[in-house]
Amino acid sequence: MSIGSNSSLFTGIHHGKLDEKNRVTIPAAWRFEGSPETAFLAMYHPAVGSIVVFPPSMVKRISDAALQVTVSDPDKMDALSLLGANSIQVSCDKAGRITLNEHVVKEANLDRDVIFKGGFTTFQIIAKNPPKTDRDSERTRTILRALRELGI
Repeated sequence: MSIGSNSSLFTGIHHGKLDEKNRVTIPAAWRFEGSPETAFLAMYHPAVGSIVVFPPSMVKRISDAALQVTVSDPDKMDALSLLGANSIQVSCDKAGRITLNEHVVKEANLDRDVIFKGGFTTFQIIAKNPPKTDRDSERTRTILRALRELGI
């Protein structure tokens, strides 16, 4: 199944495990066929205290909007830098797993047990004991502003 064409939705709640190599197996109903060219984006989002996974169609929207940012707009450059620092490109391997990096695993406070929560066009990977949500810090307000300006 490929979600990149918006033919399916991410719905429901599923439970999974994070292995020693920071891999999680995507729920079978949500798995996406892919090659490195079919990039999903996994971003730690402090306002929701979880990793949000964006399908290729939304990655394209982010990329297209980012191409419009010029170096003459340092606020937007800073916002994109924050988004980029908290994001990684992921694709499913043959076993339906994606590999997360240490940064997003640590930020999201992921341990062995994880929860997948559908959000229709995105899904979240949440720790059983997630970090406290942060909606008020300057860092988070910058990320939220960037997502809003990117139309996400």
